[in-house]
Amino acid sequence: MLPEYIFIGPHKSGTTWIDHYLRYRGDVALPALTKETFYFDKLYERGEGWYKAQYGDREPGKRICVEVAPSLLDKPEAAKRVARDLPNVTVICTLRNPIDRGVAHYFHHLKGGERDMGFRAMAKKHPELLSNGMYAKHLAMWVDLLGPDQVKVLRYDLLAQDAAAYCQKIDALLGLPENMPPANVLAARINEDGDPPLRWLARAGRRTAETLRFLGAHRLVNLIRTPGVRRMIYGPPPEGDRRGRIRDEAMEYYSTFRDDFMQLNAAFGVDVSDWEHSADLQTISVREAAQ
Repeated sequence: MLPEYIFIGPHKSGTTWIDHYLRYRGDVALPALTKETFYFDKLYERGEGWYKAQYGDREPGKRICVEVAPSLLDKPEAAKRVARDLPNVTVICTLRNPIDRGVAHYFHHLKGGERDMGFRAMAKKHPELLSNGMYAKHLAMWVDLLGPDQVKVLRYDLLAQDAAAYCQKIDALLGLPENMPPANVLAARINEDGDPPLRWLARAGRRTAETLRFLGAHRLVNLIRTPGVRRMIYGPPPEGDRRGRIRDEAMEYYSTFRDDFMQLNAAFGVDVSDWEHSADLQTISVREAAQ
């Protein structure tokens, strides 16, 4: 069994929440023990047999097979592999305001033990804070490989505004019947950022989780990801004033995305006019920051 749909990211655009929702449904086949397999970008040498084994046999009642793989959007070699191995797959990009996404990515690195060095220094060390937000550029690559009918977009904004409507959008893109989840699923705060009290412990925790994941010890990784253990290692979410400071610094790069905004509209018909005015970008909700 292989995926018919792949959510290709980018990072920090609600993909963990999407995986959580699809698992709640019960009629979608997903990797059994982990959110993402990293097959097409990091573990391709393990072969298709290994990849299929992550899903197992199609169980009764499973309508479609899906992977949520936010590391794929900006990887040319991975995109070529997807197009070659899954020529009929539909890929879905979750579009989030690139400034907000970059800020969330900053705090993702902070949670992993990086020091609070400021957005400019973090973006220099980790260029993906900015490059992951060049959506039109990356989408053009996928369209060239798969064709426009197999490349879809989903606006992240709706998740923060109306999670129920967001579920309906997901269902429509995947050709699934609507299945409205209960309030605890809609309001779930998945993959929250943290402010580690001990940065060395956070770095060790992340390295350990990555090592276990690539060894296939997903059950142990899931133990590390339980709320109590996560809070002990990664700390509570950063305070709002720190988010505000980092966001003010990130706004320095706003002009970097202007041409990409125009291409999104012209090439893909995606209206991002609400991103094009800096006055509209001054407030970020706690929910958005946490995804």
